[in-house]
Amino acid sequence: MEVLVTVLEVGAYSERQYQKQDGSSEYFKSRGFVLKRGGDTIYGELTGEAASKNRDTQYYQNQPYIVKGFWKQRVWGDNNDRHENVFYITDIQTL
Repeated sequence: MEVLVTVLEVGAYSERQYQKQDGSSEYFKSRGFVLKRGGDTIYGELTGEAASKNRDTQYYQNQPYIVKGFWKQRVWGDNNDRHENVFYITDIQTL
């Protein structure tokens, strides 16, 4: 999916250590964005190497950008009764 958005907020780059199922540890790398598209406001995240590569990139609030990414849905909760949609950003470029 490729859309024209306005950046409302830009989060800081972060790395969080976690333990994989095989017992080894790894880092989850991310950088979050609050984006506006028409009347919709969404949260999107750069993750992994894309986040690491853009850790110091300056993104400006209230500026238009072209964002490429994909939606992912997950079910969670004790009884798997909660749903969540997440937008993962694969690329973000100025106009």
